[in-house]
Order: sequence, then structure tokens, then C-alpha cells
Amino acid sequence: NKVYSAAIAKTQKIWTAYLDSIMKVGQMQILRRQITNELNYSCRFDSKHLAAALENLNKAILADIEAHYQNPSLPYPKEDNTLLYEITAYLEAAGIHNPLNKIYITTKRLPYFPTVNFLFLISQFPKLQYNKNLGIV
Repeated sequence: NKVYSAAIAKTQKIWTAYLDSIMKVGQMQILRRQITNELNYSCRFDSKHLAAALENLNKAILADIEAHYQNPSLPYPKEDNTLLYEITAYLEAAGIHNPLNKIYITTKRLPYFPTVNFLFLISQFPKLQYNKNLGIV
């Protein structure tokens, strides 16, 4: 019985440390979204023509790339073409991007990581409450 209690205590410590890590990452993600929204709002307010030009250029480039993938005979930007890198810097500065889609680091695939995350999520469900006014959990 003591071994079982010690195992439960260790498991709870691990889940608590994991929860703290996940919460820090989540808070950073929320901050990144808020900063992007503020940049986007400021860009639209201060220079609506620049924001519109960047959005249209981005849509045009994405349409050309999508057309290339549908018909490979159409041109695709070459590796030495700096247009994509330069437009990315402008889009990020203007807040016209989704920071949650950006990959900063990569790691090798961890076995059972999705299963561990699933079990963690299931263990945290009882702590969540739905707020009808906000429409979020």
C-alpha cells in the first residue's frame, strides 16, 4: 500500500510539473497572438495602404504557389529569390501572419508523446469550466 501511495505521489508531481510547462507555453502563445493583433491593428490604423498592399501581395504570391502545385509546369520562386524571405519579414512586422503556425525549433519524434498528451488532457478536463459569456473554456 505504501508503494502504491509513493507511486501516486510521484505521478502527481510529474503531472504538476508537466502542467506548469504546458501553462507557460500556452501563456507565451497567447502573448504572441496578442502582440500580433496589436501590430496588425497599429499597421491598419497608421498605414492602411501599406497593410492592404502587403495583404494583396501575400495573397498573390500564395495564389501563384498554389497554382504551381496544381500545375507543376507553372513557375515557382527559386531558392536564390529573396522575395519570400523579405515579404515574410514585412508581414510579421505588420502583424499579418499567424504566429501559432510558425515553427521555431524542431526535435526528433518522441515515442508515445501523443498518448501522454492525450492522458494529460483527460486528467485536466474536470478542472475546466465553460464560460457562456466568453464562449471559451
